[in-house]
Amino acid sequence: MPRPAKTEPSSRLNLEMAASTRERLESLRLQTHADSLTEVVRRALSLYDFVWAQKEKGGKLIVKDRNGEREVVVL
Repeated sequence: MPRPAKTEPSSRLNLEMAASTRERLESLRLQTHADSLTEVVRRALSLYDFVWAQKEKGGKLIVKDRNGEREVVVL
């Protein structure tokens, strides 16, 4: 997925994290074909915002596996 055009000024953020967390981010980058770790974090924040908004409205997150079994995820 190509990077979206910048619509607002950016700022640099330096993070200190466990090596295993960095490796997980890199794994997610490869799995999702993201161009950068920044893109992985940006996508994760978007998903988190969506889930949080649903929780605030009293919604539920239901995960359905390939066998059709459903599980309600407590938010």
